[in-house]
Amino acid sequence: MENIGICDECGSRFLKRASKMASLCPECASLLYGYDNCAHVFEDGICAKCLWDGSRSDYTEKIHKENER
Repeated sequence: MENIGICDECGSRFLKRASKMASLCPECASLLYGYDNCAHVFEDGICAKCLWDGSRSDYTEKIHKENER
C-alpha cells in the first residue's frame, strides 16, 4: 500500500499521513528532528493511530533514554 511506509531508522511500518517526514515514522521524526510525535494508542503492540510497533534503532533508543532524564 502506498500510504504505509517502512521507517528508514527503526524499520517499523507507519502510516505516511501520520508523519511529517516521508521516510521516518512519527516516533523517529520526533526523536531525530523535533517534529510533533503521534499520541500513540497501542492495541496488540501496534499504535492504532500511526501503526508504529515500538521499534527503535540503537541510536533513537539512546536519544529516548537521554530525554527521559
